[in-house]
Amino acid sequence: MRGIEAALEILTGSKNLENEKFAIELLRKLADRTNMKAPDISLASSLIYIAMRRRELWIKIASMFLKKDFESLPQVVRESIITCTGGLLELRRFSGGVLVSAVVDFIKKAKEFKYVSMSNAILHNINEQGREKLDLLKNSNSPEDRAVFAGVPLWTLPAWNRTWSRQELNKLFSLMLQPPVSSIRITGENFDDVMKNLDPDLHPVKSEISSAVHLNSTVAPKDLYGFENGLTTLQSESSIIAASVVKNFYEHGLILDMCSGRGIKAGQILDENANSKIECWEISEAKHNSALNEFARLKFSDRVIAKCGSALDLQPDTRPDFIILDAPCSCSGTWNRKPESKWRLNWEKFDKIVIMQKKLLDRAVKLCKPGGYVLYITCSLLKQENENVIAEALFNNKDCVEVSELMNFKNEPFHKGKPYGFYIWPSTNWLDGFYLSLIMKKEA
Repeated sequence: MRGIEAALEILTGSKNLENEKFAIELLRKLADRTNMKAPDISLASSLIYIAMRRRELWIKIASMFLKKDFESLPQVVRESIITCTGGLLELRRFSGGVLVSAVVDFIKKAKEFKYVSMSNAILHNINEQGREKLDLLKNSNSPEDRAVFAGVPLWTLPAWNRTWSRQELNKLFSLMLQPPVSSIRITGENFDDVMKNLDPDLHPVKSEISSAVHLNSTVAPKDLYGFENGLTTLQSESSIIAASVVKNFYEHGLILDMCSGRGIKAGQILDENANSKIECWEISEAKHNSALNEFARLKFSDRVIAKCGSALDLQPDTRPDFIILDAPCSCSGTWNRKPESKWRLNWEKFDKIVIMQKKLLDRAVKLCKPGGYVLYITCSLLKQENENVIAEALFNNKDCVEVSELMNFKNEPFHKGKPYGFYIWPSTNWLDGFYLSLIMKKEA
């Protein structure tokens, strides 16, 4: 089937895990180029997500049926087996026999004839016995097995153990198995109108903990009512909660968004703070251009100064009263939504990220006006990127204190940091794992 073949083409080609292009983006381009039909796109998308989400789990299960080292297999064979194993054990309404046949045919087309019979036998065995192996791992008390079952890379387990207790980790890992769905933010005074016109099949419901509106599935921006004219914005609920902290503390002056990305949070801040002006810095030219388009879509361009460059080098037009630092991070809180990012990391890259976080926060504190605030945000659930970074900043800047009361962060999904900041746990399908801490720079 074309959907299976498309997924395999993307997952086995160009070492996708090591480059910056995400598999789903490659699928969109392939679908447009080859005029793929909607059911094939859906199947390919599901297989790609399943394969990426719990990659180490599928390798572990496949290895149980393999007599040789899994890593010794050619790349096209490895990725084909991973994809098929995940599909066999997660796809509920698809014939396992058809999936196996399509994958074996793909290995033949790749001219890996030496591995055809072996792959066929392994995949048929997984189709018949794989769920038993899956249940053993699911019910295991081993922290390693629980991590693998949740799709958490094994090399990161020491970092998780330094952040959370065993009981907390067990709960977090189970939450990471929830399939993510979309939430939206409705701009300005348009709430009632937008709610009436949203597709009823999306079952839009107002959140009880934020201004987000929950949908019951994922949706593409172009298919969302009100997107083109700036009435609605796709945004995770955790992102909405984090950006909403600004309105509780901002009074006047310039807001600086040091790592503005595609401008989603900045757009929310401009919407919620009607008289504010914001300066946005972004090192990626592609994201910078996306942010410019976002501000134009929302009709906020006249209130934004957008600069492309390093946040360690750029200078603000005026000294900011409020700084948002949504720091580059491991993205461990969003691995369920963007599974590829976790397989691109290793300890060396992780340590470099932490060093950059500390440099950026130190710069933010020095740029901020006395009496102003720095809001530090990550989409990570790991202490090294969060409490440890805040602790070093406070130690090095004696004129700064942490604001302990940000919002009513008392119950689920909010968890107090140890000792600094707050975590947002991915307790529902609309929430990603986030961390935020607000630092106040004392008056001279």
